[in-house]
Amino acid sequence: MLGGTDAKQYIATSGKNLHTRLEGNPSFVFTLIHKFNDPHAEPIIPDHDIVILSDEAHRINNGTLAQNMVRMLPTASRLGFTGTPLFSYDNITERTFGGYVSVYDFATAVEDGATVPLFYENRSDLLEIDNPEINDELAEAVEAADVDENQREKLERDLAREYHVITSEKRLDKIARDFVRHYSGIWECGKAMFISVDKVTAARMHELVQKYWAEEIAEQEAALKHDTQQEAQERQRKIDWMRETEMCLVVSEEQNEIATFAKWGIDIAPHRKKMATRELDKEFRDADNPFRVVFVCAMWLTGFDVKPLAAMYFDKPMKAHTLMQAIARANRVAEGKSNGLIVDYIGVVKALRQALSDYTRDPDEGRGGDPVLDKDELLARIYELLAAAETFLDDCGFSLKELMAAGEFERLALVKDGADAVSGSDETRKRYGIMARELFKYFKFVEKGDVDGNAWARHDAIDAIYKLLTRRRDTADTTDIMVKLQQIIDEYIDVRETGDKGESRFDISQIDWNLLHLEFEKAKQKNLLMGELRDVIENRLVKALRDNPHRADFYERYQKIIDEYNQEQDRASIEATFEKLMKLSGDLSHEEQRFVREGFINERQLAVFDMLYKDSLTKDELVQVKELARGLVDKIQERLAQMTRWTEKPETRAEVDTIIRNELYRLLPASYPDESIAAYRAEIYEYFYSMAA
Repeated sequence: MLGGTDAKQYIATSGKNLHTRLEGNPSFVFTLIHKFNDPHAEPIIPDHDIVILSDEAHRINNGTLAQNMVRMLPTASRLGFTGTPLFSYDNITERTFGGYVSVYDFATAVEDGATVPLFYENRSDLLEIDNPEINDELAEAVEAADVDENQREKLERDLAREYHVITSEKRLDKIARDFVRHYSGIWECGKAMFISVDKVTAARMHELVQKYWAEEIAEQEAALKHDTQQEAQERQRKIDWMRETEMCLVVSEEQNEIATFAKWGIDIAPHRKKMATRELDKEFRDADNPFRVVFVCAMWLTGFDVKPLAAMYFDKPMKAHTLMQAIARANRVAEGKSNGLIVDYIGVVKALRQALSDYTRDPDEGRGGDPVLDKDELLARIYELLAAAETFLDDCGFSLKELMAAGEFERLALVKDGADAVSGSDETRKRYGIMARELFKYFKFVEKGDVDGNAWARHDAIDAIYKLLTRRRDTADTTDIMVKLQQIIDEYIDVRETGDKGESRFDISQIDWNLLHLEFEKAKQKNLLMGELRDVIENRLVKALRDNPHRADFYERYQKIIDEYNQEQDRASIEATFEKLMKLSGDLSHEEQRFVREGFINERQLAVFDMLYKDSLTKDELVQVKELARGLVDKIQERLAQMTRWTEKPETRAEVDTIIRNELYRLLPASYPDESIAAYRAEIYEYFYSMAA
């Protein structure tokens, strides 16, 4: 749409129609370059300006059709757009469109945060596999090849030795073993793509990987017997992930492919059925979908963005812009993704360096930074972050080395001391969390052998403190958490049952605050205890505000307490804050029982009553509004019980809104003016809508 106008009316329907449109003075004309198909078309030289905006300027604006366009519109100005890297030599795009108006390259995109950095790892040298010399002839023959059987035979004839080296069983077997070990070693990094020289080789690699994947699962299960409890939990998590991981082959279809693949002992039919009946592209883009590894040769290498794709394994000769476009699959930004990883089995490093040297960040001022960094830089960043985290803990008064050297039982207490040390303020706790999360992101891309044992031990110690700080607490009962936290107040409170789902509440008036103060003074990990209490109160506040939006004053009161706590970090302020939070928690418990004191059956009736309440109500009007709140909630809940996903359908949303409107007009006291009812109606509707979300 253009300014509310349907763009279809501006699309040229044929070459002749295009010429007719251009002879006039249209605001816009949309066309594919293929409609400039008449080399003898009469030139158009209007008395007004024509600007040609060309997409895919690197590819479609330099051939015969482009020449036809220039001849037809000799006075037009041209502006080209391309997402393909530009090269410093033989730059057709620049010669066609003139100088660059703007260049946005890999390095700039990383600086802006539009893409993540890419790290490169050469595993062909590590495996000592026999790779052929990747010359231009070989690279050009296969870099974009999605070859069929006839093309494959020609490829084998022309590049006999090189092709057979790349596709030999022994070589593929060694690579498949290494892929399984490598990817299962970085299993938390994200999804993976394996690129083979052709379709058959991609299918063969898929088969080999399945075999070694099953063997790796068996080895992991056998290792469980020798693990400590903590190690066993982590290993079992990895085994579960490996068992649920799905790997798929994605290649284009060709004639007689069943017979072609059968020659190699591969049944392509199940793969083809999966490609035809499932939306594999959508599944692969979904970070939570267990389809995590795809084997390709040409499909999905360009123009297919997958944010969760973190690792690309190259076993196909590629060069120039095709290689640059392919590696860009792994640099998309995604939650929890710090970088992408390029793993090289074929020796594309030479072609990659050439492409990077040809690629220009600024054609007038010189080359830009490499978009792909050596994996050594990733490891250097890890050691840098480990040192920074250890120094930060030291500054907070805690020794990471002491935690690493501790025994199993002593370790538990020291982890709490570490968490307490970084919980001195919201700022220090936040800084530690940021530092730890950054470290964990990078560790997702390394195997056990990439860094030394001391680095892994430091990682595990930092992780233990982080997990204690961020563990989830499902309980909303302050009594339970207080009893758990070193029995500080349980002996000074009167615990009783409310009769509401068996939950316990405590009577705030029964607490002896002098004794509580003395008990808190004895607590060793005061900051951690404060964090525990805050987490519980915040969870309760979320529930309380969800049940009744008119409790916002409790949140404001909590925020004021925390702001004061963060401003003055001394012993007295910590103890005073603890008592204030305990009183707030007690008052919140008292508020949560108000619906009973007001004569309601549940929280929702009280919430609707609070929305309708005003100070000027008479005693009779108060009774009338309470009765309206009870009846309205019961009526809505009875109707909602008969509906499925009512918020998703206009008719069910309208029905709920109508119930609210009718009941308000029918039962509200006369002191409520008609013009005020719309606001009450909207607030009550929004309340039930948000509860259903």
